Amino acid sequence: MPKIAVFFGGKISKHLVLVRNAATRLRQGYGGQGKIDVELDLVSYNNVCFETETGKITLRGKDVNEYDVLFFRTTGKHWEEVDLIINSIKAPRPVIVDPLVEYGKPSYACKAWQMLKLKEAGIDVPRSVYGSLWYLYEVMAREDNSHQRIFSSGESARQAQCQEKLLVSNYHFSFPVILKGSGGDRGTRVFKANNLKELEKLVRDLRKSETEEGKRYMLQEYIENDGDFRVLVLGEKVLGVMKRSSQSKDEFRNNYSAGGKVEVADLPEEVKKLAVKAAKVCGLAVAGVDVAFRDFDKNKPVVWEVNKGPQFKGFMKATGIDVPKEIVKYLVSLKKL
Repeated sequence: MPKIAVFFGGKISKHLVLVRNAATRLRQGYGGQGKIDVELDLVSYNNVCFETETGKITLRGKDVNEYDVLFFRTTGKHWEEVDLIINSIKAPRPVIVDPLVEYGKPSYACKAWQMLKLKEAGIDVPRSVYGSLWYLYEVMAREDNSHQRIFSSGESARQAQCQEKLLVSNYHFSFPVILKGSGGDRGTRVFKANNLKELEKLVRDLRKSETEEGKRYMLQEYIENDGDFRVLVLGEKVLGVMKRSSQSKDEFRNNYSAGGKVEVADLPEEVKKLAVKAAKVCGLAVAGVDVAFRDFDKNKPVVWEVNKGPQFKGFMKATGIDVPKEIVKYLVSLKKL
């Protein structure tokens, strides 16, 4: 029987309960699809401990090597425990999900690193600048001044607009812009600034999180859209697609958690393959890949971000897919024969 450990930090979330219940249903044969023998434990990072006298790292006395698959559902602030667990693994090694955690670098889970790796892999992403908040402000201040110089040169409005477009096409920015936290936080640190004054206020408001909490930010181009698409990836497979769209003129985010509408959708096969490639590039096997399209053109996909341990409540509502069951089945399939 495959033994799976699902690691988490903090309290047991509703999503984790659904995953555990899915394992129970599969083991008992609910749904008429036959029984799947599986033992799944939810393991808190609080269980990780060691003693110098023995040198053994355990889960409060339980050997991590008893498991066939280790699924690090969340990592967050727990990379120290993650590294201890990884270092305690012996041959034959359990399968590790997501592969990202084996790198042992928290920065690899950040959005800034994703932008670099995805671009290197030939995947289009929003034009982005990474740096301190005041540096990001200075970038836009220079852009704002250059645009003012264009219009004050005595040229016609048409000529000025052409030059402004040229600046943008050469990877310069124009308002509105997005200010996004590199650490993710499920859309809670994503902001839109329509002008330099709004950006300055955002920078001043967020400075404390940067200086005292070590939060980092990116400046990104704003891509006009009527919604984006969440592609749920399990390994080499696309489980399904949903479209998310904002329902308020005052809310630019499409996230379900921000009140966005969700509905089942489909995408061209090439875009689905792109989503699988994006997840693999980011070292993720269970991923939510967010895709939008430049100029509303399905031939111009842009990967906004790749989410580790994606929430699936909205996805299940939109698609009707039993995501917890599919995740457990995927983890079971990884057991080494």
